[in-house]
Amino acid sequence: MRISAISGGLVAAALLLSACNGGDDTDTTTGQNPPVAVTPTPTPTPAPDPHGQPTPSAPPAATPTPTPVAASPGCYGATFPRRLTRAQFTNALIELSSSLVTDAGAAARIQQLVIDTAQFPLDASINPDSSRHQGYWRLDQTLNSRQVSAIHTTAGKLAADLAGSDARVSAMLGNCTGSADDCMRAFIRKAGRVLFRQPLSDAEVEVYRKAAGGAADRAAVTKVLATMIASPKAYFVVEKGVSTGTGNCTALTGPELATRLALHLWDSVPDASLIADADSGALLKPEVYNAQVARMLKDPRADAAMRSFFRQWLRLDELVAMDGKVGDPKFDAFAGGFKPLATTRDAAINDVLDMVSYVASRNGSLQQVLTDRHSFARTADLAALYKTSVWDGSSAPPTFTEPQRVGLMTRIGLVANGSSDTTLPISRGIRVLSALTCQALPAPVMDQSNKAADLSGVLTTRERVQRITQMEGTSCVQCHQQLINPWGFVLEGFDALGRVRTSEVVRNDNGSVMGEKPIDSAVVASLSGMASRSMSSAAQAQQYVLESGHFERCFAKNYFRYAFGRTDVETDAAVIEAIRQQAASGANLRSLFAAVVMRDEFKSIRREQP
Repeated sequence: MRISAISGGLVAAALLLSACNGGDDTDTTTGQNPPVAVTPTPTPTPAPDPHGQPTPSAPPAATPTPTPVAASPGCYGATFPRRLTRAQFTNALIELSSSLVTDAGAAARIQQLVIDTAQFPLDASINPDSSRHQGYWRLDQTLNSRQVSAIHTTAGKLAADLAGSDARVSAMLGNCTGSADDCMRAFIRKAGRVLFRQPLSDAEVEVYRKAAGGAADRAAVTKVLATMIASPKAYFVVEKGVSTGTGNCTALTGPELATRLALHLWDSVPDASLIADADSGALLKPEVYNAQVARMLKDPRADAAMRSFFRQWLRLDELVAMDGKVGDPKFDAFAGGFKPLATTRDAAINDVLDMVSYVASRNGSLQQVLTDRHSFARTADLAALYKTSVWDGSSAPPTFTEPQRVGLMTRIGLVANGSSDTTLPISRGIRVLSALTCQALPAPVMDQSNKAADLSGVLTTRERVQRITQMEGTSCVQCHQQLINPWGFVLEGFDALGRVRTSEVVRNDNGSVMGEKPIDSAVVASLSGMASRSMSSAAQAQQYVLESGHFERCFAKNYFRYAFGRTDVETDAAVIEAIRQQAASGANLRSLFAAVVMRDEFKSIRREQP
């Protein structure tokens, strides 16, 4: 793959990170984004980048003021360069655009440019402890040729867009009465402060000024912008901390703290208000910091970031397209009069996320996320599955009419299986145990002895799963019979589309009915630290989860990993326990989402040893 001069620094950075990760320039994205070869040819060609590698350098109630929680000894910030996620990179470019020009359509164009035109790949969902599930995009620190190419393409095209007319260039340069060089220096400092999240040194300004060739016209501004956007400094976050002090920990500088705060709460970069407090040093004062956090939590970007966390924690993207088998005789017979659309899957995911936003906007708690019974179906197809009216997005949402719909565990985004006519009890059980309650699950064992399972006759899904996974003498039986299967079987009252059912119709491949049997959802389930419990409904299962306290504990553990970008270790116990206690006390979601940023650990990094 040919990479032009502008990408040389990014390739070097990729090799640097590759050496740390033990990998090479391989694609690590999900199967939703197959590798594509892209030869970057942006116009105009940016000047060579001066940074060959990352340079260390009810109506809604008022948002409550975040409550600080006691800090434990130690600091946990990463000292190696972290790259922005695709979403963070996109939002950073949107913030850059809004700081330079007034253009209501810029955000949508930038989103389209990064994803569709530049083909920037989705980040891989990485779990820091290497288990098979439950990862986060912001933990993906790989950099491959597809991302380098996308950055290069984005830089050239966005620069040309921003400097698309003489009037725009004049607006970006401002009311400058000095020489062309003076105007360009001021512009570089303004754009670089947003894009690089740090004030630029005189030496850095001069490097970019030279790229303009002494001019301040459209061509010069375009070339400078393209060079800056493609710089590794725009894509990597380097934290050094203050140079004074002793001990293992060092506080972040004002600009570093503002960046960490914005990336965490907004998935974006600091805005003008945050930049002003960072550069003046005021952000390091507790009262100013607390005020900024409270302000940021009221911003719609905080809601978007919170939705992103819940989307990844609850593994909502595991729901595949629900219309993939439309036209298949067996699936069509199963679906009956309902025909899922290409958009049904996204509607089901957004129903869960709209519920999170609704609970947060009303100062609701984490427990309410588990138990809320409103339908947020914005489309007729999803509303039909829920048997509710369509929600208009602003008025009071309708309440589930079916008593079996008791909350999160029964939402279609979690119980549906996508393009399937039968349920997947094992997948459902693992989601409850792994995603919602963080139970330790043994690694799956490759055991072929269950090939002898008798699957003859008219069998329900539960009966088939039992015969395959609960055969006496196999290595599967203990784990499935006692741990995984009960949590899937208790949800058998919901079919593969997430509809409530009381019986299962067994069909052959042609869709013809072979038989019908009543649903058997009676189980004996268990969670660590709790006595096993007999149950037969989703309501009983959800109540058991609520009583166990594992939902709050699992949230705390996952939120820690999301915030600090790594797995937790023994010394992190105090941080996680403080978050758990706050969640268990019924703290509102917004304050809970801010719990990490109020801690000293969030505001410091480990000092590099000489």
